[in-house]
Amino acid sequence: MERHRQLALKGQNQPQPQKELTPEQRELIEKNRQKALERRRIREGMEKGNYRVADQSTYTPDAPGGGIEGAKKGGHNHVQERIRPSVKKADYIEYDFSTMQDTYGGFLSDADRKGAGETDKTLEQWQEEQKSRPLVEPAPPLDIANAPKCFECGSIELNRNLLQTFGCRVCKSCENKYPEKYSLLTKTECKEDYFLTEPELADETLFKRLVKANPHSGTYSKMQLFLRYQIEEYAFKKWGSAENLDKEWLRREEMRVKRRDKKFNTRLREMRKKMRAEEFTRKLRGERNARHEHHWSRGEPTGEPGMVRRRCKDCGLEIEEIQM
Repeated sequence: MERHRQLALKGQNQPQPQKELTPEQRELIEKNRQKALERRRIREGMEKGNYRVADQSTYTPDAPGGGIEGAKKGGHNHVQERIRPSVKKADYIEYDFSTMQDTYGGFLSDADRKGAGETDKTLEQWQEEQKSRPLVEPAPPLDIANAPKCFECGSIELNRNLLQTFGCRVCKSCENKYPEKYSLLTKTECKEDYFLTEPELADETLFKRLVKANPHSGTYSKMQLFLRYQIEEYAFKKWGSAENLDKEWLRREEMRVKRRDKKFNTRLREMRKKMRAEEFTRKLRGERNARHEHHWSRGEPTGEPGMVRRRCKDCGLEIEEIQM
């Protein structure tokens, strides 16, 4: 008995053979180690006063199939399958605090100092890039006689926004002085006032437009603004003249009034029919459920002694009574 116990204890004390790890397990252990090191670096940086957000490229999602490796294993890119927002944040959010970084009191950091590909640029390439960039306020022309001038007053101080967007040479004072020519119209106003169709307004070869964010809602489509005199020129050419455009407006207005009156009369007839039907139903229901009181006539002798006959004046019911 003692011998069997010693053999059992000896078998327990002997070291068990270790199982070798699979490549997947080794890869998972390495990923977890890298994550732990990254968290440690972030924690040490925050303790030292460095609050820079860690690079998003170092983050590896824990979900299966996530990230670059999961996309390669799954056979397609999960990042591209995400639903993209219909509205760009840059159009409505000027300062996004979730993406801001600490600039160390306004001093340039090493990451901001070195841009992508800027260190490899030559002086000639940098000069060409500066020439291609549009200037906010270009220098005044040297040859004033051949410089572009305003259509109305001949001034060379043009509105750069209208010139670059619509190709219209007009100064700011004339723009405010003649709003019937240089004001901006929305797409809805072009459709309702000048009877232009959607394909005509969508054609960029016909009309130049200024695209802005929709002020009513961020989920709506972009607002498109057109220059009034360009719209009027095309509309007058389409309808023949301004008088024909006014006639077309009157014709459509008369048709709109006729449709409105026809719709009103149709609803009025339906309402009258409904009222007559309800009145007839109410009257019929009242006649059925009302209590009838007989109005008897005078008694007439029936030929038998002591018997008289009476008749209701309303319903014609006859009864015989014994006259006492």
